[in-house]
Amino acid sequence: MSTLHPTVRVRTPPHRPRSTARSSTTTVKPLPVTAADRERDLLRAAFRDLHGSRLHGFALLVAAGDRSRGASAAADALAAGAARAAELRHPERAAAWLRARVVADLRRHARPQGQLEPSARAALAGLGASDAVADALGSLTVDERAALVAAVIEGLEPIDIETILATTPVRARRAVARARGRYLQSVQAALGALPYPSPGALAARVQHVAGQAMGGTPQHRLSTEAGR
Repeated sequence: MSTLHPTVRVRTPPHRPRSTARSSTTTVKPLPVTAADRERDLLRAAFRDLHGSRLHGFALLVAAGDRSRGASAAADALAAGAARAAELRHPERAAAWLRARVVADLRRHARPQGQLEPSARAALAGLGASDAVADALGSLTVDERAALVAAVIEGLEPIDIETILATTPVRARRAVARARGRYLQSVQAALGALPYPSPGALAARVQHVAGQAMGGTPQHRLSTEAGR
């Protein structure tokens, strides 16, 4: 007898010849730099050069020596300002606009008044601030320090102080007077039994500190105005 074996059929996939073509990559060519692009970049660079040093000094003092917070607030404000440099309708108010952003940033992350951190005290000491001046700055609020530095040290105009503090003319004047008075009162308390220098001498100390922080010669109004 013969034995029948079933036939097994195996399906094989159709033969597909291997492609010899190499995969191509698409190269994206950069857009050409136009004259408008160059002008915009130059304007932004000039904006940073004009405002950068003094803005960082302002932020350091308003942050009461906290380098990290001051540098971060100043960098963010400067980046925003440089990006909008060509759009500013009143370039003469740019300094106030930048400082207003710094103050708003530092307000959101304000630390309790009073005792300064060792690193903050060291930063102020590096600028030439005595312990009395450092403690006086630390005793003020963010807005009070901003008013003291902007109005008394930098000598900005009243309209700029209003912008920086985001307040009315009357309240801005009161803020400046309160900041000056609290600063002098704090220094007097810190000195204690030591001979109390004149308001002009105290003001000169802060003026010197501000000048060092801002990388330039500070205004000469503080020595005369602080004692009023």
